Amino acid sequence: MEYTPMDSRPLFATTRKKTRIAPWIRVSALILGVGSLGMVIAKISIPTDPALDQRIDLSIADAIAPTPPEPDLESQSTNNAPSAESPTSTASLFTASLFNEDPLPDPALTLTLPQTRPAEPTEPAPVATTIKVKSGDSLSTIFSRLGLNYQTVSDVIAVGDQAAPLKNLRPGDQLNVEMTPDNQLLAINYQLAPNKTLSIRRDANDQFTADKIVLPMETRLATAEGVIDSSLYQSAIESGLSANMVMELADIFGWKINFLKDVQNGDHFRIVYEEKYVNGKHVDTGAVVAAEFVNNGKTYQAVRYTAPNGKTGYYEPNGASLARGFLRYPVAFSRISSKFNMHRMHPLYHKIRAHKGVDFAAPTGTPIHAAGRGKIEFIGWQHGYGKVIKIKHDGGFETVYGHMSRFNNQLKRGSSVDMGETIGYVGMTGAATGPHLHYEFHVKGVYTDPLVAKLPEANPIPSKYRQDFLAQTQTALDLMAKDERQAAQTVTNTVTATAD
Repeated sequence: MEYTPMDSRPLFATTRKKTRIAPWIRVSALILGVGSLGMVIAKISIPTDPALDQRIDLSIADAIAPTPPEPDLESQSTNNAPSAESPTSTASLFTASLFNEDPLPDPALTLTLPQTRPAEPTEPAPVATTIKVKSGDSLSTIFSRLGLNYQTVSDVIAVGDQAAPLKNLRPGDQLNVEMTPDNQLLAINYQLAPNKTLSIRRDANDQFTADKIVLPMETRLATAEGVIDSSLYQSAIESGLSANMVMELADIFGWKINFLKDVQNGDHFRIVYEEKYVNGKHVDTGAVVAAEFVNNGKTYQAVRYTAPNGKTGYYEPNGASLARGFLRYPVAFSRISSKFNMHRMHPLYHKIRAHKGVDFAAPTGTPIHAAGRGKIEFIGWQHGYGKVIKIKHDGGFETVYGHMSRFNNQLKRGSSVDMGETIGYVGMTGAATGPHLHYEFHVKGVYTDPLVAKLPEANPIPSKYRQDFLAQTQTALDLMAKDERQAAQTVTNTVTATAD
């Protein structure tokens, strides 16, 4: 025995016997860990029945149970090695089954994954297109641009009378069209009025059906005022009025004031008018219900009244009518491009030729209204006038409307028209240098300047409607007077502030 000096070893050193772990134990431990992890994942992610849950819980418990300390490998006898006849744990059976080439199936451990149903195919979303109608457009030309065939046009028109508005499309109108990605028409929506829409849709039987959708409309009263500093039209537009409202104001006082000659800077106006709302959204401007115009210091007032018999007109607050048998201005115009002049130099022929009417400049497509009630005497083409309409009125009066772009296609020779009815649209057909309405006024065969022609006044409010007239118009007059008082107060405050 070799002697080792005592002081050559570290003080308090301990003797540790080296041990070696058998490789098969390491492999078994690794397999147990992987198997246990798989069972944990399976328990979490796959729905099972209670019996299977219990078996898996036991397997996991055995797998993670603390292992007793391994005996000294040098003193372990071969009799203690595991034999095929010794009892095995559930974890051991599970581990063995993972690597057994011919495992025994255990019905309790058979997992059935839920079957997934294939997603049902979805219908492709329709393609929506908004079309703005251009001059010369028809339903057929619009559908052709969209790639729809003529049969589709026929199918839509075949819906019946409800589809009739689609035959009279006007420039500026809008159509909302819905189609499938492979260009099959699903629906077409045409707005007839701010609260009315014609909707034609393809139904489940592959047939087109039509509906008119009408939404409730709310009417509110609003006020506006302005001072003339250049022209009535420009000043009114700057105050927030539309072109149509300017023309309505001119029509109301047209037989009291010559707006082409009498109006001067410093004149002012005030109006009460309707605003239309659908679902709380402003969609349109309605009629003027009260108006005031101060011309050269003289005040003119008007109120709108609808009698129990349905007739509507403008009257002075005392009931006197402001109407005549004719409109002074049959179109909403921006300016007078040529006045009545029997010795005018013609802009195209460059020679002196009588201009026996008035030219109202307006954009192409602007509606033209019948100046008075009468019958169509001529509708068609005449050299120089282009597309023209002549209307014969009672009392020896006749009116002429030239250079139209198109007619109201409901009219023909002999048709009756009412004052204000749309008969056609502004254009520049015939001998014209730009879009305008050439308007003539004949009195017993004599060409007369329509801007100065004298006409008899209409009848005042009948006595039987007097109380109804006062009750119906008082609100508008009060609102206009209130607006005037507020304006006066503003002026007073401004003057006071300036003086201070």
